[in-house]
Amino acid sequence: MNVDYSDYHGASGRGALIWLYSILAAFVAVLLVLQVLPLVLPIGPMYWDVLVYYDAIGRIAQGQWPAIDFFVPVGPLEYFLAAFSDWLFADAQPVLLTQWIWLPVTVPVMALILWDTVRRGSKVALWLLVPWMLYTALPFNVIDFYPYPGTDAFGIYNRHGAILLYLVAATVLFVRGPVIQTIILSLLVLGLAFCKITAFLAAGPILLFGLILGRISLGTAIATALICIGVTGIVELSTGLVSPYVQDIILLASQNTGALLPRFLTAASQHFNVFGAGGILAVVLLITALYGHKAAGGREAGNRIARVLDADWFWVGLLLVCGLFYETQNTGGQAFLMVWPALLTILLRPIGDYGRAGVAILVLVGFTVLPNISTMLHKAARAAAVAPGYIELDAPDLGPIGRVSAKDVFVEQAERMRGIYIDRRDTYGAIAETEALPSFIMFSDPDYQYLLLREIQAATVAIKALEAESGRKFERVFNLDFANPFPYILNMKGADHVAIGADPSRALPELDARTREAVARTDLVLAPTCPYHHARKQLFEHYASALSAHTKVTLTPCFDAYLLPAAP
Repeated sequence: MNVDYSDYHGASGRGALIWLYSILAAFVAVLLVLQVLPLVLPIGPMYWDVLVYYDAIGRIAQGQWPAIDFFVPVGPLEYFLAAFSDWLFADAQPVLLTQWIWLPVTVPVMALILWDTVRRGSKVALWLLVPWMLYTALPFNVIDFYPYPGTDAFGIYNRHGAILLYLVAATVLFVRGPVIQTIILSLLVLGLAFCKITAFLAAGPILLFGLILGRISLGTAIATALICIGVTGIVELSTGLVSPYVQDIILLASQNTGALLPRFLTAASQHFNVFGAGGILAVVLLITALYGHKAAGGREAGNRIARVLDADWFWVGLLLVCGLFYETQNTGGQAFLMVWPALLTILLRPIGDYGRAGVAILVLVGFTVLPNISTMLHKAARAAAVAPGYIELDAPDLGPIGRVSAKDVFVEQAERMRGIYIDRRDTYGAIAETEALPSFIMFSDPDYQYLLLREIQAATVAIKALEAESGRKFERVFNLDFANPFPYILNMKGADHVAIGADPSRALPELDARTREAVARTDLVLAPTCPYHHARKQLFEHYASALSAHTKVTLTPCFDAYLLPAAP
């Protein structure tokens, strides 16, 4: 993997850099404009994931901090960046806003990567830029969770982690300026640590072997470590954020201790089109190296380990394994994007340098790259094609959260099922007692997600009417469901110390005295009932002991409310 590095930009290099920066600036400008427009996007599976961000946005606007004032399923920086983006683009469509919250970090990082890599040709820099733009722009995962088209509003933080991991791999394999590399790695390591801890762990082997193989100098590694430790220490001393965040990580890890091997098998089977082709590619490259083709072998210079391992086969294999590990914790995201920098090093060489295996290597590179790209482009094209014919949700009180649409059959199904949910609540209660959902893919059904938003709109109207009728202003709100967007919608504080993104199976801490007291002091607790299902039953039972002083009222046919008596 030998590359000729120069020290300065020549005239052609400066021209190429200006051209690349123009592309980057135009790309960012397009994304900014799209966040200003009142766009409506087709609703997709598990759309309620995006509502978790708006729970946090509403809480942060009221002075509550992630990890300190409420339990978070991922890093607190995710929610601070979402709140910042919402402050800038208050009317942005939620899927687009949350998809692009990391631009303040990733755009400067990409600009630095372009500055360094353009010195060995604009082709290298361009083909590091293009995949980043594609995966940044499109809010789609590479696994289908429902046959009908729609936007993927779930697993957004997994996509963020994948993009950060891609930038780590690109930096290790291509960036050579020690100062630039230190700046980039410091930003990325801190970003990964406060975005998603599994992404941080997946980056560990990349950084470790980058250091061992001489792609990261010892000085750069020490400087990066000191910067990261220093910034983390400052954040802890000034805000106290780090300690509770670490405690949340430990608690989440203790609740997700399932066997790792089955998760690896699941991830490998789901991504076998990419992982299988990439694995065969790594083997072919290794065989080619063993047959003495220098293009596939290790470096001619460097330490003994580098001369053996710093080769295409090793980096392709390592990045595949790191991507697979990340997918064991996420399932269906864009983790294998990080393999592209290793594949790019292959494509930059004359294919004849690989001997008779050259054509096979080129084909395997294509099989590793194209499936995920074609899947995302296909999903984007389908969503764009059907969106004009979809029915827009009428939910003015939800603000941008309500700017979604659905196919007419799902709108009709939502209306039909609403009546059944109301009239047959005992039936759904009996199903909930069996610890099963009415449908295995209920949360992926567009009619479920559409009805959820419609009933949140109805509950919002009812709460405002209740406040106007009683002359009482509620101070805190808590929704006994996976997502609680009401702090954002009602401009109200959420209950302290509870979990946002409350998945009873893996992200719901035990009810301690502090949390019980906080829920007991919450004057408005909501319980959705359309439908009543096992997850909602679990959440109600989890917090029931804190509601003994509350009075139950029927807020709407699909929402019960538990109210504290009004203060004198």
